[in-house]
Amino acid sequence: METLLYFGKVNLYWILLFACYQLMLRNHTFFKWNRYYLLASLPAAFLLPLLIYPENAPAIPALYQVNAATFTVGASQAEAAPFMTATQIIWTIYALGFIMAAFQFFRHINQLRRFLKAGEIIKLDDCTVVLIDSNNTGSFSFLNWIVINRNDYEHHFDAILRHEMVHTQQMHSLDILLIEILKVFFWFNPFLVLYKRSMQEIHEFLADAQAPNRDNYARFLVAYALKAPITSLTNHFFKPSQIKNRIRMIYKNRTSKWMLSTYMIALTVIGSTALFVAGCERTEQNEAEIAARNTEKAANDALSNEKIFSVVEEQPEFPGGQQAMFQFLGKKIKYPKAAADANVQGKVFLQFVVTDEGNIQDIVVLKGIGFGCDAESVRVLKLFPKWKPGKQNGKPVNVKFTLPVNFQLEESDTKNTSSRIQLDEKMATVVHYGFSPLYILDGKEMENADFLKTFPSEKIKSMDVLKGSKAEDIYGDKGKNGVVKITTK
Repeated sequence: METLLYFGKVNLYWILLFACYQLMLRNHTFFKWNRYYLLASLPAAFLLPLLIYPENAPAIPALYQVNAATFTVGASQAEAAPFMTATQIIWTIYALGFIMAAFQFFRHINQLRRFLKAGEIIKLDDCTVVLIDSNNTGSFSFLNWIVINRNDYEHHFDAILRHEMVHTQQMHSLDILLIEILKVFFWFNPFLVLYKRSMQEIHEFLADAQAPNRDNYARFLVAYALKAPITSLTNHFFKPSQIKNRIRMIYKNRTSKWMLSTYMIALTVIGSTALFVAGCERTEQNEAEIAARNTEKAANDALSNEKIFSVVEEQPEFPGGQQAMFQFLGKKIKYPKAAADANVQGKVFLQFVVTDEGNIQDIVVLKGIGFGCDAESVRVLKLFPKWKPGKQNGKPVNVKFTLPVNFQLEESDTKNTSSRIQLDEKMATVVHYGFSPLYILDGKEMENADFLKTFPSEKIKSMDVLKGSKAEDIYGDKGKNGVVKITTK
């Protein structure tokens, strides 16, 4: 989705840049400056969004208060994804349009190759002339080739050759090729068609300006009425839609040099707009930060201005202990579909306050990973039952607590694998699957996992998990859903 948003910004900046050209620069006789402006506008639109919207990641605090072991959410907890997401539908439509635009582009290239191969080749010092024995296509130039049809060769060869050589010498075809390539990738943007049309118009103005006698040349243009089909990738000598503007520009008085300041005005407008958008973006960020601070302040005020401890003699405890908390999280928390689809994983650091009455308040995401993981973690924390409050000097107090939740994409061996619980000093993992495993407590087989609800986690020395063929080799059919071996201290 971020890529789609970026492409949207690029297209909006193309529209803004072209609007400035149409309103402020188009009627100038600074043809070279207009060409440079349009050319620079194309890559500038890619850079402006990057400069305006930098990404700033929040730093992880160096010190935490009362901490719990990390809870890991496995990939198998992800919600079932639909056949296609909205983003996938958009990309599919884009891909179809891209294929069609690319096909059209290469069709024009192939058509051009046929023209260049079909005619008689005449090598000149500055270009290559191709004479075609047909009047169905008007004369045109492309890169270093000048294609002239039979009628133009017999009646207008010198005038057309002089005109087209300006196109080849100034490499106008490269401008058109750049726009055509962008049209393949941004086939949905109609403004690129306007960019191309304006660029071709500027090319003709530049070539017409080199005519030795403007009166004779203007009469020649009026008399020239072939109206032949044109080739889209080329600089065509005659286009009926351009003839009026070309003659107008031939006779137009040269624009005063002080009007060059309008280019600075256009840049100022664009820069001011970019700063305005950046200011709006920053304002939204500041408002969000202020709202977050106000929420935290209100939550703290709700605690009757009582002191919030970071370190206490007796830590707050989830009903049933830490293992019960992990089981609760395992039942409630789900791997967000958006995160699973985007292959996003990482740790969400949550901070909350356990009040002196055991309530959970002031939940804050210290560091998140987005894609729904932060919101899902906060949602489940709000479902926590009352805790056993922490104590200082024998009295219940408010305690700040930090819980890291690790969203991790994992692969299971089979579709019907067992529930797995793994615990050590640094990590606690609960990954839910379809069936219950075989539990072994100090070598004794347990009927089910219910004993864990009341079993004190501090007595657990180690936990080993066996699954797949290894579990079945040792425990037979009983181990087909996995085996959890628990050793007490």
